[in-house]
Amino acid sequence: MTSSVFVSIRLGIFSLFIGLASSLVVMSNFFNASSYSSVDRFLLVAVPALALAVCIYVVLPYLETLFLHAATSIKIRFLALTVSTALVVLLPIFDITDFDFYPALISLSFAILALMLPAAPSVQKSMDDGMLFRLVGRWLFSTILTFLFIGFLDDFYTGFLEILGLILLLQVMFSTLGDLVLKKAIQLYQKNRFDAITLFVLYLILFLFAGAAFIFNQTFPLFPTENYTLHPNLFSFFFISSLVVLPWLAWLDLQMKSTGLDAAFKSTKFYLFIERNLPGLVLASLFLGIYLLNASVINHPRFDVDDIYFDADGLNYRLRLTTDTWRDYYWRSVHPFMILLLKPPVDLISFFLKGDKLFGVYLFVAGAGAACVYLAWAFIKEGTKNPVYASLIAALLGLSTSHLFFGSFIESYIFLAASLLLFYVLLIKDKPFPALVMAGLAAIGITHSNFAQNVIAFFSVKFSIKQTIRFVATVLVFLVLLTLLNNLLYPEAHPFFFIPSTLQAEEANLYPLNRLRIQGMARAFLLHNVIAPTPILHTGEIPFVQFRFFKPEIDKLSQYTTPLQNSTVSLWMGLVALAGFLFIKDYKKNLRNGFYYALAGGMILNAGLHLRYGKELFLYSPNWTYALVLLVGMAWQPVSGKRWFQIVLLVLLSLVAFNNHQLFLTFIEILIPQI
Repeated sequence: MTSSVFVSIRLGIFSLFIGLASSLVVMSNFFNASSYSSVDRFLLVAVPALALAVCIYVVLPYLETLFLHAATSIKIRFLALTVSTALVVLLPIFDITDFDFYPALISLSFAILALMLPAAPSVQKSMDDGMLFRLVGRWLFSTILTFLFIGFLDDFYTGFLEILGLILLLQVMFSTLGDLVLKKAIQLYQKNRFDAITLFVLYLILFLFAGAAFIFNQTFPLFPTENYTLHPNLFSFFFISSLVVLPWLAWLDLQMKSTGLDAAFKSTKFYLFIERNLPGLVLASLFLGIYLLNASVINHPRFDVDDIYFDADGLNYRLRLTTDTWRDYYWRSVHPFMILLLKPPVDLISFFLKGDKLFGVYLFVAGAGAACVYLAWAFIKEGTKNPVYASLIAALLGLSTSHLFFGSFIESYIFLAASLLLFYVLLIKDKPFPALVMAGLAAIGITHSNFAQNVIAFFSVKFSIKQTIRFVATVLVFLVLLTLLNNLLYPEAHPFFFIPSTLQAEEANLYPLNRLRIQGMARAFLLHNVIAPTPILHTGEIPFVQFRFFKPEIDKLSQYTTPLQNSTVSLWMGLVALAGFLFIKDYKKNLRNGFYYALAGGMILNAGLHLRYGKELFLYSPNWTYALVLLVGMAWQPVSGKRWFQIVLLVLLSLVAFNNHQLFLTFIEILIPQI
């Protein structure tokens, strides 16, 4: 017999062996083979085994050639990965003494190896080029992120092909991102080791914060844990799919480079934007996760009344943004075309979540909070040219009581903060007039009174009466038109702002100015909005306990009562005093910076507005917290590059994170008995 015949026989026997093993596993575990008679059971296994053997026989020569031509190190790695993956998948399912275990091990190992082998030459090329470590790093990065994303999305996308498509798409996307992250991390470490360590510690603080939020939120009975964890039935599938992707990432990388697509993609505006702004985007992504986790607790539909948290209208906004009940329950005109701005994005996000509008609005609110973090980073980075320092300041804003709460709670205030921050970023980057008008429209459309902050900022930076008048007139014209459009698309969403009688509703929010209110304002503007005190717990008005920092109806104001609170606020006030000292020290230069006037003017405006307006001052804190953080961030600039100062900021951020997390633990502890 010729050698080719021997080869054919060998391949045929091997194909039959693999086909039989695969058929035994499938028929025993999915088609209840044991319930058939002996003859039927034999045919039930033999016929599919033969069909599988034919398919394997066709592809086996190609796979064998690939395997034989691979380097010994590649063979060892592939075999080790294949068998270890099969064992990890099968051992939780089968006992090692089960008959089905060994056919399953053989068939699964072969299937994994067969899927990986075509990419073996690409892995070999990566090894030869010294890029294997980077390849594995990219893959680990993308696998971790894909695991988290699939854990969230698998409640909306349940089909096999949907999950497979998402895994492959996300692995490729995050692998590309991982390559950029690794490159930037290595560059930063080589350039400035301390900066690299500072960023790592900051990200670690936030990652631990997110982990703590997830763990403690699970003590809340209504927390949807299943929305943030991978379904148990998908673990094996995800593990195998992700492992098979590893060598194919090397293949894709080589294909992209050889065809020029890699260079073309890396020259696009999208890629260059991510590359230039990577620290801020990573920071914002971490906060997105934190805010989303908290949103799932404090916005739960079980809380079916307003005024539970800080006099906020959570139920009103949840209904307006997630249902067709978009009419303002309180019939107020201060939000001219807010529904037009906020409702369509919620609908769009929910479209990609298979129509789940509740999680659509959770994501939208959390996204607005994350956008505030990114925009604060962009502003400070543009002003100081120090992305690491900008990350510390942006994290301070993100962890502040105001943004930690309103970045998670369904209300309008975080969107107003985002629009104002966007306006400042556009100003500092000297963007064209139409862009400033668009940002101004977003602010005035959400709450018309706060447009005054845009006007103050525009005039302070541009220092032109003519341009300011043009800006105000343009925004007001479009304001009227968009308000009309809002009420055409969403009839009776709220009354028109230009009808004077509609402002009478605001008289109910006027309170007398007294010593307690002045104390409350000082704390709301400098302390409570950054560092959470012990909340006031009030009962009797609604079915749930109310959480407040300022309760003028009963003459109560929250205090700092724990060592952690007092330590954190002492450090914060010391740093605020340092900011004042540094500003005065270089006051001649600072007085020429229009952004100081703009930010301080915004805070003064809000202070004047809330001398009498507003029951719970913390409710409005997103309107000025961004200004406070940006002001101190600018004032600290002379010491922003000092190692000791960055360490102090990391300590402050750790304390603020731990302290403000206690507020959410208080929510959970108090509300659990009431649900």
